[in-house]
Amino acid sequence: MSKQRPELFVFVWAQFCPDYSDGLAFAIAETVEQAQKLIEQRRGYRPTDWGPVQQFPASEPIAFCVTGGA
Repeated sequence: MSKQRPELFVFVWAQFCPDYSDGLAFAIAETVEQAQKLIEQRRGYRPTDWGPVQQFPASEPIAFCVTGGA
């Protein structure tokens, strides 16, 4: 009996907590809800404060650069 690995995604919030300061948050999870829960446990911010999310398969190369705004 073989177990299939779950399909994982990289969830990226490039405008994390936009009301306070620039930031970046990401999580590798199966669903956006699971990713939000992982980040919320880590940082304590509610998902409504995070800005838009981007979703990418964890099996493909990706890169991001985030700089602070003036």
